[in-house]
Amino acid sequence: MDQSLLAWVTDLLWVLLFWVLALFLVTAGVYMTVGPALRQGRAKRRVARAIAQADLPALHDLVLRGRRGGPIQVDHVVRLPTGFVVLETVVRTGRLVGTERSRAWHQSIGWHRHTFGNPLRRLERVMAAVRRALPAPTEATEPVLVTGQVLVPARTRFTRGRPEGVSGLGDFLDHLRAANDANKDQPPVPELDQAWHALAEAGLASAKAGGDPTWTTAPRRVLRHLLADPRTATGVVCAVTGGLMALGLGLGLLP
Repeated sequence: MDQSLLAWVTDLLWVLLFWVLALFLVTAGVYMTVGPALRQGRAKRRVARAIAQADLPALHDLVLRGRRGGPIQVDHVVRLPTGFVVLETVVRTGRLVGTERSRAWHQSIGWHRHTFGNPLRRLERVMAAVRRALPAPTEATEPVLVTGQVLVPARTRFTRGRPEGVSGLGDFLDHLRAANDANKDQPPVPELDQAWHALAEAGLASAKAGGDPTWTTAPRRVLRHLLADPRTATGVVCAVTGGLMALGLGLGLLP
């Protein structure tokens, strides 16, 4: 075979390989980014609607700073006259097996079995992030009480007993509504208002005090939400890498 033809075929194969790799990275990135967002999004919207119907003040889809400085996502925070309640949404149905201290829980649907991280452990990390976002108490005030609960769908069954700290949505909202009604006649607590405003501001849920939302607020919220989940963060990296490779190929910057 002529050397020039061999070199041309080799270059063509390299270009095709780069294009295939770029398209694969973009496709995988979109799948890892959009898939979890669609699955979790429906469940979170359902919980948010139920909280609104229960007439409970709440913040939704906050992204706060985690213990190691990275972003961590907070599904819902409900405000009661006595403090804040953090709600972690789990979309797993079927039969679940897990305890408060186990590293992983197991899901069984028919003959299929899946393993996922213990949501109670994640709830502890989320509650810690919420506490860090609140103003430090003074000598004359007590720290704001922050509690939490994991919410599971009504079709979920725990074959070895439901762990403490896990509830169905309807039952726990009834509990929150009763607690709110029992304490609603208490005098307002200024420290609670300040903590609520600080939490909303830290999670980009509201504009800065005395100002209006800027054009950068929405993109920052989207980016922080994507980076807060390891799956979507990996998807963003793959999609951006694939896109840059495709751009380089299109501009002739890559072989």
